[in-house]
Amino acid sequence: MIRIPDNVLKFSNGNVDLYKAWGDYFNHYRAVNFKTNVDYDRNVSFEEKTEKLHKAIEARIGEVAGINNTGFSDAVWKTNPNYRWATFAVIGSMVDMVIPDVVANDFMQFAEVRNGGFGDTFVFDIASSDLFIVTTGANGKRHTFEQRQFNSQVSLVPETRFITVAEDLYRILCGKRNLAEYAMKCALAMEKELSIDVYKAINDTYAKLPNNFKEASFTTDGFVKLAQRVQAANGGARCVVFGTKLGLSKILPSNDYLKMQLGDIYNRMGYLTTFMGVDLFEIPQKIDDAAGDYSFALEDDKLYFISTGVQKLVKIGFEGDTITITDGQYANANLTQATTLQKRWAVGIATNAKYGMMDVTA
Repeated sequence: MIRIPDNVLKFSNGNVDLYKAWGDYFNHYRAVNFKTNVDYDRNVSFEEKTEKLHKAIEARIGEVAGINNTGFSDAVWKTNPNYRWATFAVIGSMVDMVIPDVVANDFMQFAEVRNGGFGDTFVFDIASSDLFIVTTGANGKRHTFEQRQFNSQVSLVPETRFITVAEDLYRILCGKRNLAEYAMKCALAMEKELSIDVYKAINDTYAKLPNNFKEASFTTDGFVKLAQRVQAANGGARCVVFGTKLGLSKILPSNDYLKMQLGDIYNRMGYLTTFMGVDLFEIPQKIDDAAGDYSFALEDDKLYFISTGVQKLVKIGFEGDTITITDGQYANANLTQATTLQKRWAVGIATNAKYGMMDVTA
């Protein structure tokens, strides 16, 4: 279900039809292209939704820009500075709508998502997860050694992320720019960057983990011991394992007979869904655009052992609305129009839960 933030409801002036259509369109795209398990209207084709949504977005842009389209063509109105500002204000609002919801769905098993206003930092109280030590003593003793537990706090300060795009004025005047597709690409780009931030935050803690919570190679015994340790350290909360498809594919029994028995599910999924009683979940791989050579952004050699029923491992905070900065429509000699979308968020590890990692390179 799409959760519409307060700022989006205010921006939509109480009319949520556009945002419901946008949420359905976004889910339809993700379900078809990424096999994501989300709900969407299957009675209308994606192409038809694209056309209808584009018209709905243009109508909302006209309302926001205060345009009374009388006596002039659409092309003339699209040179109005208010029209251009309103275009990206509406798209920014649509991005604000889906990003927290998508992130919550992607990382719901081990991440907590918060939304705040501009100027907010995100403070998380971390309660101790340690139990008290029980000692044996003589009948004549009043006390054993005193034990106290202390809570801690972790603060996350959001940073600004940018997307700058250029569009040809002539294409805008001709109505060749698909606003639904444009908004989709902005939202997917931010979701991708957030995914990379989340897994980088986890990976960066590998060296700091206690030795008992990391394994340098895969063995069946090492896998079972690490899963048992994470579960026991979290009060018995069930431990599950996350990894990319390649990483999970390394998890196989050593017995050849057992491998044959598991061949069907292994070939169908690319990995086992359960190993030694522990559920395995795939993390979709991402491309590192900054590398320029289509390198993978996520590490294929790491498996994450997490108890999902205790305090969430990762914290994500979104600060304020998406801000759009637009140049003047005639600022550039070649009549291209540059627009930047700015979104502020923070990602960090803040938890009292114990978790583990296994390196399956060897």
